[in-house]
Amino acid sequence: MNRQASVIVFPNDAASHPISNVEWWYCYALLTGNLGNKYAVMASFFRVGELAAPKGHYLIHSLVHLNDRRFECHSEVDRMLSYQMAGVYLPAYLLKNPRDKKTWKLYNKVLKGSLPSPHRFLKNAAVQSRPMRIAYGDNRMTFDNDSNSDFELRLTAPTSSIRLNYAPTKPIALIDEAGVLNGLRYYSATRNRVSGEIITGEITEKVSGEGWFDHQWGRNYGLLLGEGWDWFGIQLQDGNELLINQLRHANEENKSEKVAKLILKDGSVITSDRVTIEPTKHWESQLTGARYPSEWMISLPDYAMELCVTPILANQEMSVLGPLQAIWEGVVSVKGKARSPYGTPYSINGYGFVELVGYAR
Repeated sequence: MNRQASVIVFPNDAASHPISNVEWWYCYALLTGNLGNKYAVMASFFRVGELAAPKGHYLIHSLVHLNDRRFECHSEVDRMLSYQMAGVYLPAYLLKNPRDKKTWKLYNKVLKGSLPSPHRFLKNAAVQSRPMRIAYGDNRMTFDNDSNSDFELRLTAPTSSIRLNYAPTKPIALIDEAGVLNGLRYYSATRNRVSGEIITGEITEKVSGEGWFDHQWGRNYGLLLGEGWDWFGIQLQDGNELLINQLRHANEENKSEKVAKLILKDGSVITSDRVTIEPTKHWESQLTGARYPSEWMISLPDYAMELCVTPILANQEMSVLGPLQAIWEGVVSVKGKARSPYGTPYSINGYGFVELVGYAR
């Protein structure tokens, strides 16, 4: 167990990183409305390209209606990314995986300038630094300045419109300053006060709650090579957060790298590689046939924690454009037990999001 030193510098690293071939800005929020409804919101804005310019842009976002257990998700891509997929990424993948019939079908569609349902083209996309302004079609992530992570999120879909303001309530956590795990440098605002409104149909509801924000960038080809990962971003009710990542290596079913980060109330990060993640249930998608873990027992001996992580809703699978076909990205509840430094046992609980990548390939 160790505490990491910082190599990420603000405000410079809050800006975009054109030398990276992949970069993304991710957030989620767990919200309660003034009409009594509960929601979960997730969005991830991707910027992709081997050269500093031009870059392709991709957005996935979801809204979970927790009261009636309803999940809706969206996938939007700009023309530049479709050109890069047709000219670079899909041919490179198919050279390595020539028997992947679904990706050949996707490749033929993209070559003809179209997208398979449910993916949609963005009208335009732009990323501006100093301060950060991300605009993908009618969707926005607008930062006040590059010295903190306060931002406004706007998401527009055929069925809903979302406007949320994020304000960190603890210091930025430096998660992977040197890109040790997978070549991606990484910082997070793991606890944010979130407020705004959600419009569905003719109903406008004021909402408030807590949220999470990540910014990652670097050079990585793991998805082309067949890697996958299980990511857990958990907000505990004691004011601490847990970030747990399991990187699954290509063609090596039982080989993975695991790391856990305990983010304390002052924003400091304690890292441990003593992590056990045991799936106890599974859910099979009728859309893709993928079999995802749907409940986990997680042991973290360096933190004296044992956790049970359970999805709020089984079907939170999202279609994504590319050989992955889909990911599972959903809200979960957490219950467990821990011990104080004096050996006193106590209960812990919380909520968060889990991301499962590579199961639908």
